[in-house]
Amino acid sequence: MGIRDTTVTVQTIVDAIVNDVMEQRIGPGARLSEKSLCERFDIRRMYVRRALLTLANKGIVELQANKGARIRKPTFQQAVILFETRRLIESIIIQNVVRQRSDEDIDKLNAHMKLEEEAFVNNDRNELIRLSGEFHLLIASFQNNHLLAGFMQSLVTESSLITAMYGQHSFSNCPPSEHRDLVKAIKNQQAQAALDLMLAHLNHIEADLAISHGKSLELVAIAMSEK
Repeated sequence: MGIRDTTVTVQTIVDAIVNDVMEQRIGPGARLSEKSLCERFDIRRMYVRRALLTLANKGIVELQANKGARIRKPTFQQAVILFETRRLIESIIIQNVVRQRSDEDIDKLNAHMKLEEEAFVNNDRNELIRLSGEFHLLIASFQNNHLLAGFMQSLVTESSLITAMYGQHSFSNCPPSEHRDLVKAIKNQQAQAALDLMLAHLNHIEADLAISHGKSLELVAIAMSEK
């Protein structure tokens, strides 16, 4: 196998695991067996190890001596920092997009919204989780700051880990209608409305993490750390 083939193969594994995390098909603390991954991708162990190292460098996987690889468990403090960061970064992104968006961008957003609404109607939780994350990545791709667009991939993946660990496992508090309102504001180039909607949307997602049968997020975090 050549160098290029090796790179493609390792990236295929990385992309598949990231996608599994984004869809919450595998959650924080889940063990990633090298043997199982070799069988899943029909590939030699050395390439699986390279992929796991890449995932560890991305902060998605934890590698422990004699214990193998596991999906990382974000801490309570990391959850708080994540949403603080998203509010800062996505405030800049949404303002850039309102100024720079094209008619083609709006068409792409509308097409994406149809998929989200279909998943919501069909009660397809995994698909809706994936599409919800991709919505934010799609918006980021419409502005010319490639550093922010690249950073958003890490933030969205981290969000999936955090919602899997601390969320109420419900998407009823984050319906596609919130995204639809954002699309309308972007289309009409309403900068303040788009900013307000984005911040309210992120606050809504974060609020869903804080309440679970009367428990605070901190108590949930303590309970998870004891498992």
